[in-house]
Amino acid sequence: MVQRRRGGRDHSGGARGGVPGGGLPGGVLAEKKAAQTFLNRWLRRGLLAGFGVGFTVPYLAILNDVHVEGDGVLKDLPRRNVVFLANHQTYFLEALTFFDLVYVRHQFPLEDPLLRFSAAEETMKKNLLTKLMGLAGGVTFRRSFREGGVDVNRPVDMDGVARVEEAIREGWLLHFPAGTTKKGAPLRSGVSRLLHNTKAVALPLRVDGFRDLLLHKQVPGKLFKRCSLKVHPPLDLDAFYAKPYDREGGARLLRHLEDTIGDSQG
Repeated sequence: MVQRRRGGRDHSGGARGGVPGGGLPGGVLAEKKAAQTFLNRWLRRGLLAGFGVGFTVPYLAILNDVHVEGDGVLKDLPRRNVVFLANHQTYFLEALTFFDLVYVRHQFPLEDPLLRFSAAEETMKKNLLTKLMGLAGGVTFRRSFREGGVDVNRPVDMDGVARVEEAIREGWLLHFPAGTTKKGAPLRSGVSRLLHNTKAVALPLRVDGFRDLLLHKQVPGKLFKRCSLKVHPPLDLDAFYAKPYDREGGARLLRHLEDTIGDSQG
């Protein structure tokens, strides 16, 4: 889908000599940014098409069985400010499955909604595949509690939080509140603050069986397995959003999410 750009005239009164962006350094920077955005957009489209044709369709629809429930709600969602809160079993398989659900099964236009997923910064730098996944839709942040499989304790990455919030405001974000694929890991308390900051439409997303697809560590390859993905209805957060944020309300929300998508289940 080709997005239309809003046109506009320069009312500063100065001549530009016919050179786009000339006269002010900001104009040149804006043009470079626009060109980069254009290239990234088409690179993303190519990667999504390649993953779909080369991997998700044959692997997740033919060689394995992914059962989807509750996805009828997708068509009624706004195209921006929506977050899906999922339990986390593999680095990318559930993300690829969700991209396939939105763009292949339901045939939403690419970038309407603009679907992305959150990921730890160090994960997206591991190899060429993870870097390509990042270009296809990764939104990175530095975890404050874990890096490279080791527990750490450091300040919250506010730049990363800003990127995650921006991704929600611009479209749909698949977010993993546990922040790790470790089974039984608790959900991080920051998710309630994230929701309150963005006032997003939030839907729990329960995935099961994706670990069974892995041959070794995070390498998929097992066949004839059954997985499931359940999209729960949007959370009723009007009262939570209407009041200033408080920890008690955030804790109640977190407990509800834990009951719905906590990965200690099954």
